[in-house]
Amino acid sequence: MIDRARQSSLNIADYLTPDVMDNLAETLDGVIENIQSGCVSEALKAKNGSGDPTTGSVEYKRFANAKLQDKGTARAQGKGNQVKAKPVTVNIDDDKEIIEELQEKDLKLYGIDGMAQKRSKNAKDVIKTYYDRKFFRIARDAGIQVARGSGDTVKKIVDRLISTAKVTNNDFIDGVDEDLLALVVNTTYKTELKDYLDSLPNGTVPSNGAIGMYQSVITYESNRMPSDVPAMVMLKEEAIALPNYLSEYDAEKIPFDDAIALELFAYSGGQALVPEVILYDCDYVYTKAEIEEFASGTTYYTYDFGVYTQVPSSAEFDSTETYYTRADA
Repeated sequence: MIDRARQSSLNIADYLTPDVMDNLAETLDGVIENIQSGCVSEALKAKNGSGDPTTGSVEYKRFANAKLQDKGTARAQGKGNQVKAKPVTVNIDDDKEIIEELQEKDLKLYGIDGMAQKRSKNAKDVIKTYYDRKFFRIARDAGIQVARGSGDTVKKIVDRLISTAKVTNNDFIDGVDEDLLALVVNTTYKTELKDYLDSLPNGTVPSNGAIGMYQSVITYESNRMPSDVPAMVMLKEEAIALPNYLSEYDAEKIPFDDAIALELFAYSGGQALVPEVILYDCDYVYTKAEIEEFASGTTYYTYDFGVYTQVPSSAEFDSTETYYTRADA
């Protein structure tokens, strides 16, 4: 009679020792640090929020320009001018998860913390891509398309974006200096502008996709903008709020299986705060189609939060949908 050793069922407590939990926390710190230094959105997002994202919302304020008056005005009126501020509350309402099942054979070979370390690079890349794409979709959705001129070169297009941003004037902004702006270009535009780019200021460590200075405007490269948007200019660290946080790496037993789920949750919110200084170039001009049925031979597009999508030729007309046509810019 053969004596077979009985394999005990997977016990998560055997793998989640205090040392393993410390290692999981360290791995999460590495993910956060990589996101903070690798995302264009992390470099450009608004930094003046008050509140903790883990509480569910963060508040941002836009302060109006101060009024320069003749000396003695406040004394004569018996009071100074009230500070005018526009509060904007950004809710943390976008919840994402990365949950992967780990089989016992992998846990025995690498441990939970070892597998977390192996999967962390992919988690970093996925989250960075998502945050950047979300950031630029917010920008496109709230921003202003600057029309191209006949025979424009890439340099002329980018110059127009910057010059348009610089002359912005309203109750909150009285012109914008170059050092307050950021330019983001895709790889194609970067290639066209490479001979015009200056080095980053002395002491600046290249990070978050920064590639140089264009006319004193810090410039970033990203291919995570909408595919038909090759360039954007915005007020850096103020134009768009993107508060976010990650939960701690955690693990739990999978019911009815010898496997453990490795879990990472990402929470974020997003909103444009200064839409008048979010300017973008686009390869096309989209026009709302006032139609009651599809016209034969015409290509239509739908719009959803910063992205236009071509309607399949086999699609049925939907009277509740808004359709667009497009022409080359």
